[in-house]
Amino acid sequence: MRFLADWRLTRCAVVIFTMAVARPVLASTYLHCSTTRVVIISASTGDTSSRSEDNLSFVIDDAAKTLTFADGGAFVVSRFDKNWISAHRDNIFYEFNRQDGTLSFASATTKNNVTSTIVGSGRCG
Repeated sequence: MRFLADWRLTRCAVVIFTMAVARPVLASTYLHCSTTRVVIISASTGDTSSRSEDNLSFVIDDAAKTLTFADGGAFVVSRFDKNWISAHRDNIFYEFNRQDGTLSFASATTKNNVTSTIVGSGRCG
């Protein structure tokens, strides 16, 4: 009988300890961002530009410290903290201000003496 009481006490202690040290799993955060994108093409024949309104969707996984597009496309993350997420994908660099929900992004590439510059920003919610 004493063995059974000791076993129950040990089992109860393990359950209480597990509950005390267990940390909640943070859920993923889904961001939907309305952005304005400007593309500037500079060539020897002159410059052109275009402007578009884009909706971008992201998934932030705080536990894994990852950022992905909602369709699963992953980013290379260079900074991930409570205030900022900095990441890039396809030569476009993104900065997300977690405190005010703003997103900025930019890219510049040159090929065959033609430079393409992309800049954009928006608000996420």
